Amino acid sequence: MNMYDYPESVQYPDLAEDNRLSPTGALRMMQEGSARASAAQGFGPEDTVRRGLAWALVGWKLRLLRRPAWAAPLTVRTWPRAMDVHTSDRDFLILDQAEETVAAATSRWLLIDTATGHVAKISEEIRALYRLNAARAVEGDAPSHLTRGPGEARRICSYTVLRRDIDTLHHMNNLHYLEVAREALPAHLADLPFENFEILYKRQIRLGETVDLCYAFEEGKHVVELRNQDGRKTHALLWFY
Repeated sequence: MNMYDYPESVQYPDLAEDNRLSPTGALRMMQEGSARASAAQGFGPEDTVRRGLAWALVGWKLRLLRRPAWAAPLTVRTWPRAMDVHTSDRDFLILDQAEETVAAATSRWLLIDTATGHVAKISEEIRALYRLNAARAVEGDAPSHLTRGPGEARRICSYTVLRRDIDTLHHMNNLHYLEVAREALPAHLADLPFENFEILYKRQIRLGETVDLCYAFEEGKHVVELRNQDGRKTHALLWFY
């Protein structure tokens, strides 16, 4: 089946205010599972310097079906599902001890040259590291750069990226976008009482940059857009429903 299983548990930072697994916590587990699965194939974080290449996240599509309590033992199951010239799709399941699904997701990753920051071609050598499995964890794909944002979104507030937000690729870590976006949601939705989450990372945000957080409700979905302050560029889009 070519699936990688990683033992996990709900840790204290994974909890929402109601003492249950948060969507950020679920994505944290999946991010860790992805890194470990890729490392097992010779392409983990420690291999980035040697290869001069890294996988950068383009988008998530997450379904959070159940929210276990602190210390609940879980398994993260992940597999590479598809690969083209520059991108790869990776799917995930988070399972409880009874093999019941807690969360399911698909993600899209872009191969980049760490020296230039430009998109890199997936070579045959890299392609050979990964055995694809066409099984889908969720219906559909993660949002892509062709996905359009809201027609009109109202500016709610702004956020300046701090040192704590920065990861090993020197930009704001993907998990922080979800937490920042909460600030733009209506107060009664700030605890993220949703089952479905989609995130599209269009442009990286670096240390010291300030973005405007804009909110819209369209087609039954709450949308948060992170824009630069002149409103000309969208850095990220998040959908909650």
